[in-house]
Amino acid sequence: MISHSIAKRYAKALFGAGEKDGNYKKYLDELGALLQFVEAEPRLKTTLMLPLIEMAKRSDLLSEVVRLVGVSPTVAGTIQMLLEKNRITYLPLVKEEYAALVDEKEGRVKGALYTAYPLSSDAKARIEAAMSQRLQKKVELAVTEDRELIGGVKVVVGGLRIDGTVRRQLEILNERITKE
Repeated sequence: MISHSIAKRYAKALFGAGEKDGNYKKYLDELGALLQFVEAEPRLKTTLMLPLIEMAKRSDLLSEVVRLVGVSPTVAGTIQMLLEKNRITYLPLVKEEYAALVDEKEGRVKGALYTAYPLSSDAKARIEAAMSQRLQKKVELAVTEDRELIGGVKVVVGGLRIDGTVRRQLEILNERITKE
């Protein structure tokens, strides 16, 4: 949990700068590109994250990566700060928190839709529309198939959970029978 709060602080600081200069969407893309580049190179990732390696060498390496990816000075400064504070391992969390801030700014919220069987795009769109109306935000749901649900759907958006699965209905029925 502490790592999330630390990552959130860095994300908020970067987002504040992005909001001020109007580049908050661009910064999200840059964070994604940088993270993808680092994740694709395991040796690079290890080198950047190992505190045993001299800070000057890691800093030079990071500067070269930032140059190759084409990251703006604002994002580069944030990443450099993460490196200097030995928090470069938080980069994925910073990107995740930053993406949540961008979504919030744009009135969007992401969630998960669990279903036992494949769901048509029309049905998914109807569920997203219903959730958007309920939450007064644009809802984007990622669909996950889970055969253990037996049937129905479960929607999780933020702290809201709507479970209309057959499995849950059977659990409720079981609880009622057990109580009597």
